[in-house]
Amino acid sequence: MITPELPANESKRQATLDQLRILDTPPEERFDRLTRMAARLLNAPIALISLIDRDRQWFKSCVGLDVSETPRSISFCGHALFHRQPLVVEDTREDERFRDNPLVTGDPYIRFYAGTPIHSADGHVLGTLCVIDRKPRTLSEEDYRCLRDLADCAEEQISARELAIHYREQDLKQKDESLIMLKQLADLVPGGLYQFRRYPDGRISFPFSSKGIERTFGVTQTQIRTSAAVLFAMIDPEDYPTVLATIEESARQLSTWSIEFRIRRENDRPRWLEGHSTPQKLPDGSIIWHGYLEDIDDKKRALLALQESEQQLRRLFELAPTGIILADYRTGAMIDVNASMLKSTGYHKDEFLKLSYRQLLTASHTSLRTEVLEQLRQKGYYGPIEQEIVDCKGTNYPAIVHSMLIRDASDRKLLWVLLEDISERKKVERMKNQFVSTVSHELRTPLTSITGAIGLLAAGAAGALPQKAQDMMAIAERNARQLATLINDLLDIEKLVAGKLSINMQRQLLPLLLEQAVNTNQAYGAQRKVTVHLAPGTPKTHIFVDSQRLLQALNNLISNAIKFSPDNSRVVVSAHQQISEGKPTVTIAVQDSGQGVPEAFRDQIFQRFAQADSSDTRRQGGTGLGLAITRELITVMGGEVGFESLSGQGATFWVRLPEAGKDNP
Repeated sequence: MITPELPANESKRQATLDQLRILDTPPEERFDRLTRMAARLLNAPIALISLIDRDRQWFKSCVGLDVSETPRSISFCGHALFHRQPLVVEDTREDERFRDNPLVTGDPYIRFYAGTPIHSADGHVLGTLCVIDRKPRTLSEEDYRCLRDLADCAEEQISARELAIHYREQDLKQKDESLIMLKQLADLVPGGLYQFRRYPDGRISFPFSSKGIERTFGVTQTQIRTSAAVLFAMIDPEDYPTVLATIEESARQLSTWSIEFRIRRENDRPRWLEGHSTPQKLPDGSIIWHGYLEDIDDKKRALLALQESEQQLRRLFELAPTGIILADYRTGAMIDVNASMLKSTGYHKDEFLKLSYRQLLTASHTSLRTEVLEQLRQKGYYGPIEQEIVDCKGTNYPAIVHSMLIRDASDRKLLWVLLEDISERKKVERMKNQFVSTVSHELRTPLTSITGAIGLLAAGAAGALPQKAQDMMAIAERNARQLATLINDLLDIEKLVAGKLSINMQRQLLPLLLEQAVNTNQAYGAQRKVTVHLAPGTPKTHIFVDSQRLLQALNNLISNAIKFSPDNSRVVVSAHQQISEGKPTVTIAVQDSGQGVPEAFRDQIFQRFAQADSSDTRRQGGTGLGLAITRELITVMGGEVGFESLSGQGATFWVRLPEAGKDNP
């Protein structure tokens, strides 16, 4: 007997066989089918798919033998590893390699062997598909082809098995990688993922918990895997009954568990958590919840603070003495209203919320809608402006209106409107104006007589007066004239406010008016050692004004400039043309070189009786009505008044009037 040698590539061949993991595997029908076919087609009692291991030949499939392997040293297939073509031994007793082989001389008494090599995908010979007979025989060409075809089928099944194993391993690898990745993700999420289980006997545990649970509660997965008691002990006592009740309800209904509750860790303040989970009933009667816990302490406390702030704002909203409305900017629908607004208009809240803004305004004010919307679009706010509001009885009352454009959380445009009822203020103003007007009229006649008498006495009509008496008469005459000026100013402002001042608008040449205003104030300027100068380049244009009232307004501005200018300085009057709101206008400016308008006084400078509260300005005298009268006069003539001032660098007061056009002859 000749023992089969080892191929030169034995180590690689063996490695390939090992990688297939086919050795010692259970029988598989796909291989058994091939050996049955081989035995039947070649009329052989024995057929094998034999794989050559290190020291044995192992039968993946076997027909006609009761053994699963034999030693490699006595194997026929071991010799077949060296052949590309089938190894055929027609009579073993005539072949010196096998004549004394135990498998020939003893059971199973092999006299005929034909084995075709089976190759791996990379070309290594793994074993054979062989047929064995107990009597000598020969094979036809058809038998050879049949044997080769069956061997090819065996190779395909081995390759398919190898491929299946490869894909299964890849799938398992991917699943393992996915599980690792999921665990990493679960540990990285801000909250905590968990499985909470309640057994039929009442025991509770967390079979799974991510790192987030450990971060939140300070307990490891091992500590709560078999018992959840340590975690439940941290639930705030006030919230504990609610947590248990919601778990019970979720278990009974198999409904989603959702709750916000607090926990208390040792030496730490309570923290708010939010939990959500889905229950699943298990075959043993247990219920397992798959869920998520999130630390919402910062968000919850911010929400509580916001709710408290909203409650405070709601109280302020309701208690505010000013009427407040919240409306939809796009539709104008009323959204909310406070008690002061309801009190002013006389509506019930449900009635008011059904109103449109048009029902609150008089016809003259609803026409301002376009202007209001444009200003809101550009600046985000509108007002303050005085408007007439219509109450539930159809009666009008005056109000100061402010409005501001805002956006809510859904980016919807809303409008806050504040309406201050100034009926009482108007009433008091009317009473005050009436009183001032009455007193002024009553004082004018006797004051005229007193002023005339003082003038006559000062002029010597009653004889020469001692020097001391003459000085006192001069003081009395100056004060009487100042008082007369105050009374005249009071009467003028009262007429302006009441709309009773006669205004005679005519087309006037601008340079002539400015020259007259400058000349009129030269004497007062010389008295105060201040020169009044008309800047060159005055536009030779016409304006449509009441010349007497414009000169009155300019005299107020120029005399003020002289009054607050230092000695040996000058006041400059100038004019220039410009386009304002698409229309040609003329701006007249009066510039001084005084200390400028104090910052704290600028907002009230055009109010009646307004004077800067400082010793320097108080020494200058004045009624405090000049600028108020100027503003009213210019407004009546269709113009506007303003000023510009830098501290310590003087002030420039200006009047802007429209040029006379074709419609102003």
